[in-house]
Amino acid sequence: MCSFIYRGGQMNFNRVFAIILRHIFTTMHQLERFFDVIISPVLVLILWGFLSTYVQSIQSQTFAAFLLGGMILWVVFEKVSTDIGVNFMFEIWDRNVINLFASPITFLEFITGLLAISFIKIMIALTSMWLMAGIFYNFQITSLGFGLALLWVNLFIFAVAFGIFNVSLILRYGHSIGPLTWILPFFIQPFAAVFYPISILPPIFQKIAFVIPISHVFEGMRFAFKTGQFDYNNFWAALILNAIYLTASLAFFGYTLRNALRSGRLVKLI
Repeated sequence: MCSFIYRGGQMNFNRVFAIILRHIFTTMHQLERFFDVIISPVLVLILWGFLSTYVQSIQSQTFAAFLLGGMILWVVFEKVSTDIGVNFMFEIWDRNVINLFASPITFLEFITGLLAISFIKIMIALTSMWLMAGIFYNFQITSLGFGLALLWVNLFIFAVAFGIFNVSLILRYGHSIGPLTWILPFFIQPFAAVFYPISILPPIFQKIAFVIPISHVFEGMRFAFKTGQFDYNNFWAALILNAIYLTASLAFFGYTLRNALRSGRLVKLI
């Protein structure tokens, strides 16, 4: 078991690829996982797309773009941040943890595999949403140009930090806390300024929003749609906050992992 956590040497990408293949095969054969990758994002897009179409008829086209752009970028964060914890929970529910412990794979390789499969799944979801948005709503989020990639970088970094935090909570409190892995992101959604600017929030909520990296991402998205320019201030603010949160989540993960090994909680996850 200890080799699963602390085995030295370089990372073996064959083992990382094995984790990716496992989740690809299970996704193809389990309806709930396939629904989460393909159907769920499309249904969300349809819901918000027709709402945006209605809003566009009574407001400006820019406001409709704010809603659709905010929804698509939120899916990036929500899917990646929950996917890491949920995939870890699937290993527990499938009673596959003991197989992982018995293999030469390290925890770093395992987490890297989960990150890779999350990235693959979100790219599939984004492609389907991008096509649907273009066909049904004449909305092209790629109009943001290279700035879109920079927005996604900050979203992905914070989602990874959030996902590692979710795994840490499972290690600390057990699999009974697993459902929180897909609930926690929605606790920060009201403060993340996904569909509205930070300025409309009450002052105390604005202070919370300013320390959430993705709130700066959504502010930057609206600035780009409105002015056609990239918002470097919000980009750097999000990047600095992401560096802090990612460092903190990794430190918390290391702390909970060491405690889980000492107390034997890791074995109780099986």
